Amino acid sequence: MDKKPLIEVSILAVVLLVLGSLSNVVGYQTVQTSQQNLITERINQRELLFQTIVDIANNKEIQRIILKSQMSRGIFPSSEMPVLTKNQLKRMYFIGVVLSKAISKSKIQSMIGKYQLNNPELQKEISAVIDKDATIKVEISQLQNADCDCENGKKNDWPFPLLCVVLWSIFAVGVSLGYYFVIGQVIIIVTFILINIFRCMIYP
Repeated sequence: MDKKPLIEVSILAVVLLVLGSLSNVVGYQTVQTSQQNLITERINQRELLFQTIVDIANNKEIQRIILKSQMSRGIFPSSEMPVLTKNQLKRMYFIGVVLSKAISKSKIQSMIGKYQLNNPELQKEISAVIDKDATIKVEISQLQNADCDCENGKKNDWPFPLLCVVLWSIFAVGVSLGYYFVIGQVIIIVTFILINIFRCMIYP
């Protein structure tokens, strides 16, 4: 009896089994890599947003506009305009995640009214400075051109859910600092400008 066909069939079966198991490993690695890329992209978006907020808040011309606006409302800062760092902003964000859960939408709306944030003139002045600042303009453009960070393909009212959550969390810290600290006033105005740019408004 010729054993050659039996050996060939056995070799073919082994090859097919090995190829099948390799494709599962490759498929698993592909899924794992794409999930890791998504996590990295979200971290990069948040880091870029932090950098954008820092660049806007530390822009001398924007600081001058904010001071002028505050003084016209009878608010005189008790200290010099501070320099905002990314580390401070990251701490504010983590505190803000907790605070934003405790602040109702109606409270946010009253804060927007209290600080007169829906001030088209102020927004127009700051937007003009942003348009002239090449670095900030590129940062905002990169954030706007990033892929939608919607989880699991779910539709969301916000076009940039991750950015909006970060902005509202930092806004909540600004509100808690409020009138007492110059940095609170800067954070409130800068985040509100970005909330408008990324269409993150909350309606009661």
